[in-house]
Amino acid sequence: MIINTTELQKFFEIMESKNLSFSEIIALINGKIADNEPLLSTDEINLTVDYNKTPEQAVADGNYDYKNSGINGKKFPISPEMIGKKVDIAGKLFHFHREISSEDAISEMDKKGYRPATLMELLALGAAHPELQREFLVIALGSIWHLSSVIRCVPCLRVGGSGRELNLRCFGVAWVALDRFFGVRK
Repeated sequence: MIINTTELQKFFEIMESKNLSFSEIIALINGKIADNEPLLSTDEINLTVDYNKTPEQAVADGNYDYKNSGINGKKFPISPEMIGKKVDIAGKLFHFHREISSEDAISEMDKKGYRPATLMELLALGAAHPELQREFLVIALGSIWHLSSVIRCVPCLRVGGSGRELNLRCFGVAWVALDRFFGVRK
């Protein structure tokens, strides 16, 4: 098969416009993923979450250029049964290629045997893979802070004007097609 430069350029333009990785393209070519199903990174992300640390200590491990002051142990407490433990987790990044609600993203992860990541799991991901958030927004829907009776916030890793950021976003938004959700195997 001979591929000319124009065809190759068009391929990369489409790949970039849909924000697809090579592993996602290969999965689509092999017919492993239908257009409306979430795409998963092909490799599982194995991490150790250290609950000997406070959320503040775990935030510091990430060396973020900006840290939202609302992300702390008071607003995102560690469950008492986890304190003092080190837990190995296996996670994946979910990419839905469409606008999606938080509830629908959680439901889709559940169908694949995953649950949404918590703050401490997201912080372990950010510390272990600091460049990941430069590629796309990574959201942890498993930890929710109730700012008010109406507004709920979840932690996310992103890139902003100050560089790598650990920030909060509203749970009730419609997430855009480029966003990724960190899910942890049940």
